[in-house]
Amino acid sequence: MPGEIGVGTELGSYRILRQLGVGGMGLVFEAEHSLLGRRVAIKTIRPEVAGDADLWRRLLLEAKVLASLNHSSIVQLHDFFAVGPVAYVVMEYLPGSNLEERLADRKRLPVEEILAIVAPAAAALDHAHSRGIVHRDLKPSNILLTQDGRVMVMDFGLAKMEGNSMETDPNWMLGTPAYIAPEQMVDGTVDARTDVYAFSAMIFEAVAGRQPFVGESWIEVASKRLTEPPPLASDICAAVPPAFARVLERGMSKEAALRPSSVGQLVAELTESMRPAKNNSQTPIHLAVASVRRMIER
Repeated sequence: MPGEIGVGTELGSYRILRQLGVGGMGLVFEAEHSLLGRRVAIKTIRPEVAGDADLWRRLLLEAKVLASLNHSSIVQLHDFFAVGPVAYVVMEYLPGSNLEERLADRKRLPVEEILAIVAPAAAALDHAHSRGIVHRDLKPSNILLTQDGRVMVMDFGLAKMEGNSMETDPNWMLGTPAYIAPEQMVDGTVDARTDVYAFSAMIFEAVAGRQPFVGESWIEVASKRLTEPPPLASDICAAVPPAFARVLERGMSKEAALRPSSVGQLVAELTESMRPAKNNSQTPIHLAVASVRRMIER
């Protein structure tokens, strides 16, 4: 079968070592450059759909997106090449796990921990948005937590690149139903605030222990997203501060104009929501200390 590869397969200067992951349309392998000895990750199309011209264009667009970005929390592109009708994207190899796996293990994360994870990811997305690129498929499995402590935004395979005419078949629904914004489902219109929605839904899941909208099928989930207001994470998990939950609620507004203007702004507002209000900080002990200070100053 065209494009079928396995352990030991030679692809140009690279030798396949093992399979790292599989998706609906793609495969990812760990490989090694035969001369340099450098480990890399190679992404390609699954053999059974390797001849699909639209998927070939989509893989090329992903490579173009990565080539245009330069950020410490975005995987680096090394190469793009084709062997016959099959295309390959060569990226830096980053051993680690992803946020989805961490959530599967721990169910939910403390607010402080998820803020530490999403802050560098938000900076990476703001970098992409500043270059006219919208990710369109943000979800926990696309947030990599490397073994050396870095946070990386992965998989720009569905990204929209401003000024680029290569687009996927319009009959496809782009994105993952549990996280995509309403406008992405309705007419496909996207901008930075579309990623704000998905990022908010992802953080909601991390702190509340469940996705914001749940149902028996993706159609039911999509229907709820279009017709019901976003829930408050604090109503689902008492450990989530109400102020934090209200920022997430705004991040998942059905109207894009009501959301924070950027992912970085969303994270800044979430961080600010964790700071004690001045009035709330005046507990009896604070008041007592202040009273003693005033007495001493007299």
